[in-house]
Amino acid sequence: NNPETFLSAEEAGLIEMSGLGIHERFLARLTVSSLNLLKVIAKQEGRSMESLNAGIICDWFVKDKAKGMESATLKWGEEE
Repeated sequence: NNPETFLSAEEAGLIEMSGLGIHERFLARLTVSSLNLLKVIAKQEGRSMESLNAGIICDWFVKDKAKGMESATLKWGEEE
């Protein structure tokens, strides 16, 4: 998976060819990219995906953002 998008070209292509409507394709892309990000979070936290919860995920986001643009998994933009 592309770490910039968390959705590979193959996954995006499969979704596009699925026959789903525009809204369902959007939700499918969001769901698959979220699944891929959850795999990254679980690995970085040394946990199983099943053990992740809202608190762990929020804590990971805070820690990832604190790493700064160069080291963070997600490339955080400027705050508004």
